[in-house]
Amino acid sequence: MAKLKELFTVKDNGPKDKITGLIVLFLYTAGIIFITSFHELWFDETQAWLIAKSASYKEIFTYIPHYEGHPPLWHLILAVFAKNGAPVEFTLKAINTVFCVTAMAILIFRSPFPKIVKYLLPFTFFFFYQYGVLSRPYSIAMIVFFLLAITYKDRNRHPWRYILVLTLLCLVSAFGIMLAGGLCIVWTVEIIAELIRNKKLKFFWKDMRFYSLCFILVTAVVLILMIIPADDCYYAGIDNNITFKEKILDYAYYEYLAAMPFENWSGLLMGSMGMQDVPPLEIAEVVCGLMTWAGLIAFAAKNKKFFTFFLPYFFMTGFMSFKYVSVHHLGLGALFHIFIFWIILEENGHIAVPEFIKKMNAKMTSPFIKKFVIGAGALICAAPVIYSCIASVSEIRKNVGLSCLAKTIKENHLENTKIMILWDVEYEDEEEDDDEAFDQYMFKKLEIPSAHQEITGNNTYLMGGAAMIQPFFDKNIFMNYNSDCPDDLYMHYKYKEDTEKIFELWREKGLPDFIIGYCPIDEVYDEKELEGVKYLPIELVEYVQICKTGSHSSYVYMYMREDLFDDYPQFEWINDQKGNVYERKPQNDSSGN
Repeated sequence: MAKLKELFTVKDNGPKDKITGLIVLFLYTAGIIFITSFHELWFDETQAWLIAKSASYKEIFTYIPHYEGHPPLWHLILAVFAKNGAPVEFTLKAINTVFCVTAMAILIFRSPFPKIVKYLLPFTFFFFYQYGVLSRPYSIAMIVFFLLAITYKDRNRHPWRYILVLTLLCLVSAFGIMLAGGLCIVWTVEIIAELIRNKKLKFFWKDMRFYSLCFILVTAVVLILMIIPADDCYYAGIDNNITFKEKILDYAYYEYLAAMPFENWSGLLMGSMGMQDVPPLEIAEVVCGLMTWAGLIAFAAKNKKFFTFFLPYFFMTGFMSFKYVSVHHLGLGALFHIFIFWIILEENGHIAVPEFIKKMNAKMTSPFIKKFVIGAGALICAAPVIYSCIASVSEIRKNVGLSCLAKTIKENHLENTKIMILWDVEYEDEEEDDDEAFDQYMFKKLEIPSAHQEITGNNTYLMGGAAMIQPFFDKNIFMNYNSDCPDDLYMHYKYKEDTEKIFELWREKGLPDFIIGYCPIDEVYDEKELEGVKYLPIELVEYVQICKTGSHSSYVYMYMREDLFDDYPQFEWINDQKGNVYERKPQNDSSGN
């Protein structure tokens, strides 16, 4: 029990600890720079840059938030550089690295945690890979949460410091608004209770805390109005007809809610491709999640921070479970956990251990059980660092984005040719919703046009591939990308459209010279226009989406119209690169072989 108390007690840092801290910070910085040197920009990163580059400041404030779903702070920061011609890769990575290193410096040198905790936290999956290697506004969120913990203790003496940091949290993310709202509600109740005890409630208007809370309330309302989704905004689940009542009665959503605090650190249910359909894993996740919920609530209650923890965290996790969440959002929960334990240590100098944990520890008399519990606990705690290592190795070994296709276009001077890129298509067969089945199906498309399943819908604005390639060019290089607003280099999250009107704009430009990704061009052009026309693959790109325990591969072909092989002798028709048995079609002299 003495060791347990020692773990939850603040210790003073001597000069040697500062040197060790600098070494840890150097290793973190060097690691981020090294891994990001291999990193290819993913859609979320390039989309933000394209918005910063081509959207006006008015649009960034009034239009973009309704489609992007978060406040404009990140876009405004990037706009300073993007609108002045800064190179996309170096600038994005440099900005993100500066924010991450700043956050980790605060954690290492200002947090009250034991050395082993604050020296390992920077290398966990979210703080190293998701928020360190990938350039997103969550690098700012790390700084904000740590500053929030620092200002919390003196929030009643210096309310504006605390409120301004909470306001910054609102500006970073929509989830930040939820957490800040929960914290402000709890603080408001605490202030009212204090004023009632001191019989000063009628003088509340003299309290600066009241004005600071009014300030953040107004700010939050404005931000919420800014990010309310537009009627034609496309987001995950927009085509899902499940009502809220049906969700409430569906146990699957409660699985996510139960597993959420474990997912914030060591879980795999939402953080790894293909793991969601493994029943034993789901059961284990829910059990571990419920245990984590119980532990967090018990520690918060024992240290008189129950409502400070539960209300904001429940707001956020409830929204994530029943409305919308992506893997990178889960790290916000981990940051909030750190915040809670940080403020407890700052106020008390130690973390009081709940009675039931003391009793459980006292009852564990068997050496074998103790070793098992310690080993299992160590593995769970080490898992986030292991995930970080796995993800980093995947970054080094595999392609994450489509910058290689941008390189192909530049090296072969194809910018001024007619390039069509794949758009989001809805097929009749629901089995094609399975990513692996979809990739295998599309992988068989060795030429265009070819037979495909019946198409039930075309979302012509949704072109994630275009958004990943476009940042490397100063103008729109795709004939079908934002064809009604070609100066907008970012992808519009729109799903309500006049498809035929958009197709007509494409037809006016004629047949494409090159096609990236499988495009069902028979949806756009009639049989007469396509008579005798054939597009053959000249390059195959495999790119991955990295998760905690591995990666999920996708494949994209680049095609060229058959009659252009004489004009571009450097290209040739490639066959299936995976060794599948497909007969090689006869080639003529124009094939380039």
